[in-house]
Amino acid sequence: MTVLSSASLAVLLLGCLSPSAHGWKSVSVEDFGAIGDNATDNTKAFRAALAAVVGGGEVLVPASKVFRTAPVNLTSNVVFRVEGTMRAIQNRSLFPKIGILPSVGHDYDTNGQCRRHPFIFAVGGSNISVVGSGTIDGAGRYWWNSTVRRQDDPGVGRPHLMELQNITDVLVTGVTLLNSPFWTFHPVYCKNVHIHHIEIQIPWGGFNGDGIDVDSCQNVMIEQNFLNVGDDHVTILSGVGKAGQDFAMPSKNITVQDNRLGTGMGISIGSSVSGGIEDVLYARNVMNESVGQWGMGIHIKTRTTYGGYIRNVAYIDNYFETAGVPGGALHIESGYQSGDKNSCNFSTCTDIRDIVFRNLTFKHSGGTGSLACFPARPCHNITFEDVHVMNATSGWGCENIASGSFIDVTPPRTHTNSNCNFTMN
Repeated sequence: MTVLSSASLAVLLLGCLSPSAHGWKSVSVEDFGAIGDNATDNTKAFRAALAAVVGGGEVLVPASKVFRTAPVNLTSNVVFRVEGTMRAIQNRSLFPKIGILPSVGHDYDTNGQCRRHPFIFAVGGSNISVVGSGTIDGAGRYWWNSTVRRQDDPGVGRPHLMELQNITDVLVTGVTLLNSPFWTFHPVYCKNVHIHHIEIQIPWGGFNGDGIDVDSCQNVMIEQNFLNVGDDHVTILSGVGKAGQDFAMPSKNITVQDNRLGTGMGISIGSSVSGGIEDVLYARNVMNESVGQWGMGIHIKTRTTYGGYIRNVAYIDNYFETAGVPGGALHIESGYQSGDKNSCNFSTCTDIRDIVFRNLTFKHSGGTGSLACFPARPCHNITFEDVHVMNATSGWGCENIASGSFIDVTPPRTHTNSNCNFTMN
């Protein structure tokens, strides 16, 4: 498995955004009339400030003030420095409708054919940084009422808090991302991404409040963050169905390490994996969700007929104080939310192979979980080594695993299936 270290990725990013670069400008949104009173609409000021640094520069959102604004777009060679609070205006009409992603073929939120503009957005380019010690607040409560959303905006997806699309060299550090309307941070079609020392907060409440969704990206480092979210803490994606297969941009060479995880649905792969997922490492993450919520620790999931592949994935040295109550600690779930696993054939089932679970501890959970692969395309080479679910009383459910091993696992597998071929020690 080839995975970038944080030091290696830093080398890729260092020097990309230098104040000494020709034509570099540094401005504040207050230079263009922004007023941080938590009431004024500062959209024009924010957009003017960003326009002033096109080509290279830094835009400051000053500390100790709250600036309300509609969505903004970032461009290449820009540092967006948030030291105060940038808060979204609660007005749907100020979030224009935009098109769907070509690798998805529909909106992720509603399955419709359009979605609302992300609060912070960039499309195409390179060298974009979002930094600072301030807060980017999506004012998500306005969007979370599902009844109102579906009646007033049918078939139109809610905005992500931040989406960077097709950007090379991305740095996000220091900021707090708060109350996203939908997914919080969605890097898609990006290369060389470093996300570190940020905080994401979105309440648990059934509105798909993911933390970080890495989508068809390569060379990604996610480290030393605190994520307390309403769905997946971090998940890796790569498109949907035929659209994802035709787009054929896998997510690969991704490391997620040394993060603290609060409430949420764990460290995941999928379910949209049609373009392929490979070379992923989840290491030294610590999870402690609130007891009684359904946040499993590890979830590898794919839907029936999505195709694609998941391979060379390792979960190593992770600790789960509380996870999987009552959902179970660890799941491989083929046919996730998509009906009968028998409805795909060898070519349309996702190929899952070369998955390692090593040195994992689940202290409080609702049980072990289950390992369920497609009958038409069983999983291959699934390794469990030094994996302990401390309070589980039953063994591991298993379906359709062609090869794998169980070494020093608690609880042990207490029965064998003819279609689960594990060696055990």
